Amino acid sequence: MKVFRNSTTALTIAVIVALATLGSGCEYARKVIAKDKLNQGAIEYNKGNIKNAQVFFKDATETDPSSASAWLYLGATIVRDYRKEIDEAKKKDLANQALEVYQKALSLASNNCVVVNNALSYIAVIHDDTRNTDEWRKTMLERATNQCMTKETRAESFYGLGVNYWQCSYDQTTRYQDKALFNTDQFHYRKMDYSPEALSDRQKAQACVTKAFEYFEKALEIDPEYTQAMFYKGLLYRELQKLIKEEAKRKEFEQMALKIASEATALQKKREAAATEQRLREATSPTS
Repeated sequence: MKVFRNSTTALTIAVIVALATLGSGCEYARKVIAKDKLNQGAIEYNKGNIKNAQVFFKDATETDPSSASAWLYLGATIVRDYRKEIDEAKKKDLANQALEVYQKALSLASNNCVVVNNALSYIAVIHDDTRNTDEWRKTMLERATNQCMTKETRAESFYGLGVNYWQCSYDQTTRYQDKALFNTDQFHYRKMDYSPEALSDRQKAQACVTKAFEYFEKALEIDPEYTQAMFYKGLLYRELQKLIKEEAKRKEFEQMALKIASEATALQKKREAAATEQRLREATSPTS
């Protein structure tokens, strides 16, 4: 799941507004200087001058080390650096630097939900980029259960976890598909118990299905009309079809998959129709 957020415009606005809320004396002067550097860095970032922006953001963290926003913005420039880096060793080093910077921003965020959301989002992205699945899942779960997040963000995070675990099962069951049977039944039973290795893969797939169900249910608890979560929940029943040999159960899972897909499709069409109607009303409404 992609959780990257392009927040350059928000950065500039946040910096300018924050200047009005500072204290007084030497502390005030120091924070004003740091905020000015953030402003200049945001301008450079928006222009695409990432290296210049990085210098300003780094200066801001040195001027005011307690500024969560400064660390957050500095992290964004380091992410840009490692994504452009070709050398794997340098890429890994830059990714680790970015993680440290975002963890610093997170530790300073307090109740600033914008910083918390952006920091967790970027940390998840970095773990995804570096294929660190366990840490990605841990970060996404933190994002999903953090009450600072909006309901939409929490549902999206649970959904992302569900998709990840569905993919885990799908990868295993696909490896054991019978090409001849697949032509007539793409969800045919997979024989995954003929060796200790195959049995281990089967157990892994079953465990991933269980976790995926858990997270899709949590997403739907927050948003009962989350159609994508509904579609994937239906696909999980297809995974169960592949893992269960008993034909009656396989048929039951097939019916569940079809039922959920039908409900999700109907809900999606209803939403699309409502959106179309709204656009028509706006297009035909009189203008002042």
